[in-house]
Amino acid sequence: APAAASPPSAAARGAAAARRGAGPLTQFGLLFRRAWREVARSKAVLAIKSVQQVMIALIYGGIYSLGDGQSSIQDRFGLLSLIAIGAGNLAIASTIRSFPKEKTIVMSERAKGIYGVTPYFVAKVMAEAPITAAVAALGGAAMYPLVGLQRSADKFAKFLGTLCLEGFASGALGLLLGAAAPSTDAALALFPPIIVLMIIFNGLNIAEENAPKALRWIPKVSFIRWASEGLSVNEMSGLRFECDGARGAPCCATGEQALERVSFGGSTVRRAALAQSSIIAGCYAGTLAVLRRDRPRFMTITPPHKA
Repeated sequence: APAAASPPSAAARGAAAARRGAGPLTQFGLLFRRAWREVARSKAVLAIKSVQQVMIALIYGGIYSLGDGQSSIQDRFGLLSLIAIGAGNLAIASTIRSFPKEKTIVMSERAKGIYGVTPYFVAKVMAEAPITAAVAALGGAAMYPLVGLQRSADKFAKFLGTLCLEGFASGALGLLLGAAAPSTDAALALFPPIIVLMIIFNGLNIAEENAPKALRWIPKVSFIRWASEGLSVNEMSGLRFECDGARGAPCCATGEQALERVSFGGSTVRRAALAQSSIIAGCYAGTLAVLRRDRPRFMTITPPHKA
């Protein structure tokens, strides 16, 4: 008796649907289910990321104990800057390692006419978004009470929202670098200098007016800068500080005065969120454009000329 046929894979079903003239929505549905299964199978990776977030929160909680003295102003800015840098690095590092390898598989499947690049990309982003947000929120939720940030439900929600947006922005940049680079090694080589520039121009290390004119555009596209700004404005607004032990400098009695000294005065959490959203949209659009540009190409077969 003939052996029972095994159920077709998602890729095979997608190929059959493409041959039948299936539209982008059908392709998206098949690709989303496949992407979600891949995310759900990565339990070990998710567990490692969760443990990392909790451990980092415990380290920060063991070092920082924020009060209302003048020295706590420096502590707050330093802590929030470290949070923005760490959250951005964790999100982009995993994406930039994995996506170039996935791109090779996608190119092979697209060469067979299984699906289009837009349904694939949208399905991938939507399937991975809940995990990205959950990991970022876990780290923020564990850290917030340990370090003594403002006890306010509204500020806590904005803190988590800023971290989630940074997770999406750094992941989007990782996708763009992974799509543009010819290999994983090339993508990893691009990663350090880009991150270093973003850290330097995060709004706390150098004043924007003192930066070289040729590099003044970097703060505008740095997700680390906008995350640092959003976290700082959210935390410092509404705070009042004691003036005892002011270390010879004029006393900063309020958080707003402290923000003025680091060029964040007049900024808002909403402004930082909109800037990060623009970075996300720009990186996604760039990745999609690169994937479309690198579509499989084949030579045209022409009939031979008769002698």
